[in-house]
Amino acid sequence: MATIELSMLKLNELPPAKEVTIFDASECLNINPIVDCIHERGFCIIRGLFAEKKLNSVLTLAEKYFSTPAIAGAPGYWKVDHPKKLIHPFTLGGEALDLVLDERVIDIVEALMGGECILAETMLKFDKKSRYAYFPLHSDFAVGWSKSGDHQSTLDIKALKKVVGIGGALYLHDTVEGAFRYCDSTHHILSPRGQKFHSYPQEEQDAMLARTICCEGLRGDLVLFDDRGFHGPSQPAQENRTVILLDYFNVNIIGRTQVAPMPIWSTDIASLTDKQLRVAGVGANFMVSPMNYAHTRFQHNKLHKPLAWVIDHAYLTQHFKNLVKHFIKRT
Repeated sequence: MATIELSMLKLNELPPAKEVTIFDASECLNINPIVDCIHERGFCIIRGLFAEKKLNSVLTLAEKYFSTPAIAGAPGYWKVDHPKKLIHPFTLGGEALDLVLDERVIDIVEALMGGECILAETMLKFDKKSRYAYFPLHSDFAVGWSKSGDHQSTLDIKALKKVVGIGGALYLHDTVEGAFRYCDSTHHILSPRGQKFHSYPQEEQDAMLARTICCEGLRGDLVLFDDRGFHGPSQPAQENRTVILLDYFNVNIIGRTQVAPMPIWSTDIASLTDKQLRVAGVGANFMVSPMNYAHTRFQHNKLHKPLAWVIDHAYLTQHFKNLVKHFIKRT
């Protein structure tokens, strides 16, 4: 029997999908049940990890960045399509790093992987409400996976049977519309037809959709999940959403390699522990040049060149005034 048939048969033999399991960490964090749940089902919600004051501080600063695009060195957000605005959490510094490099989360991830992890990528994302779906269900890994054309993958079926990567979605407000979805236990099938959901026959899509659980959550909830399973946001969504996305690689499988380097402020480095610096990627390799990373996509937009011309000439009036002053002084 083919590997594909075996994988889909395995999915059909799994227990029925059920509501997301929520672990309350507000008073005590017990790692073992969380690890067992993610190994079994592929996902869970951890509640009460982060202080309200810290969430407020990060969201207040993020909203300032989200108020205007980053132009000619002015702080702001990146734009890659109509619905989304993006900020790298590391550029916010301070308490934003406390969220994305929380050692309790690192401990859970490394327990799941059975070894060291590295923060592969992270993004603070604002999604506008939308009447259409623009980010479909997908898995992050399949045999032969590659992050870019320049990255040579060594991910084979043997490696894929281990926890290759763990993802996270940290809600910065109560989230129902646009909440994270996970196809319960699909990390066990190992994406036999690839990472794209629509590459699967309708019968298999229906089987996975029947296992799709919407992870509605509260402000500060962290959805933690196995990247091998099919996942994505609930769309269309009629409310704006703000979330911090996280992705960790298993160093024993992928190596000390990130998708792209992290922009750490020099003033933040001293406050990080050795573990946080290791996971942040100090001294690590990377797969995608910062010049070609996802947030730079606007350089391929048709408006990029004319807007670049406008910005390049933004101080033309001042330039001519200075020229006039120069000639007056000479005469």
